[in-house]
Amino acid sequence: MKRVVIVSFLCASILLAGYTSSHIGWDSRELSVYRSALERLTGRTVAGTYNVIIASSAGEFSRLSRLGYWFVAATHGDTIYLQPLSLIPDLARTLAHEMSHIFFQRFDLPYWLEEGLVCTITGEWVGREEPLLENIEELDHTGMDFMTYRAYSFSCWRRVGQLLREHGFNELISRFVAAQ
Repeated sequence: MKRVVIVSFLCASILLAGYTSSHIGWDSRELSVYRSALERLTGRTVAGTYNVIIASSAGEFSRLSRLGYWFVAATHGDTIYLQPLSLIPDLARTLAHEMSHIFFQRFDLPYWLEEGLVCTITGEWVGREEPLLENIEELDHTGMDFMTYRAYSFSCWRRVGQLLREHGFNELISRFVAAQ
């Protein structure tokens, strides 16, 4: 049901505006569980509305996002780029993932830490397994292939979960912001 409501909203926005873009906000009922998780983790109120550009093909997505065709979504600034909706298995989770990236960008964190925090919010790795990569703090995620990036994202999630248990969110943010 969540997917139908979000897809209907996005499609109506596209048809009414005549563009392949729309807007989505944290106030969307379908995103409430993710917004609550983000607020619990950070202790901050979460709000915001973002531009969403929906590609008509994987090739168009790659051109718009400047990422590989195998990514499902991406952000640049306050804009979220999505693959065609038919290629996104969980639209609410995908939007929450990208919106969480936008939220965490204010802290200017290393990407591995941001990815791990985002995956903590969305819970996308819970109950799943991937190979664990070592030294994720030193890896450059930008040139990774699909399988390596999956392992990287999983490894970030596992590492950040460990750090959150040891230090908590505010201490973790303080440590990494101060170190840069």
